[in-house]
Amino acid sequence: MAQAAEKMGNSSIVNMLNLDDNVGLPKNRRNAREIKDDLKEKGFRIDHIIGGLDEYPVAGNTANKIIGEKYGDYDFAVISGVPHALPMDNIKNMELFSITNGPRQVVPLKEMGHTHVVVEIDLHPKTLGVNHIVESEFGATIREMAKDA
Repeated sequence: MAQAAEKMGNSSIVNMLNLDDNVGLPKNRRNAREIKDDLKEKGFRIDHIIGGLDEYPVAGNTANKIIGEKYGDYDFAVISGVPHALPMDNIKNMELFSITNGPRQVVPLKEMGHTHVVVEIDLHPKTLGVNHIVESEFGATIREMAKDA
């Protein structure tokens, strides 16, 4: 789960990731370190570590708390991975862009209040067994659109 929220007034982006490499199984810890290293190498700023890999309830609750304390006035949020793990308490007034790998998640996310839901059908199979960042189609599209802005 990775959350990014942007406040339109000052264009500040906040990145929250579940990449705590001090918790979880040894493989998850190693993967978290590798992903963080890969992100840093690509110049990606991490503002908050909200839990470990596969700790979706912990990460969702931690992100919810941080959003409530610091970012509740943001206009929108981009939530990827397991969007339904993030409680709606502090994001219900935001325009939500949620990316999931499960088509079965679209209707439940919409019913929860997620404004826009994107499905990356092949995201899970593309990431199985890899130890580096795999570019998502949605992310590539956003980056390409941002070049023209």
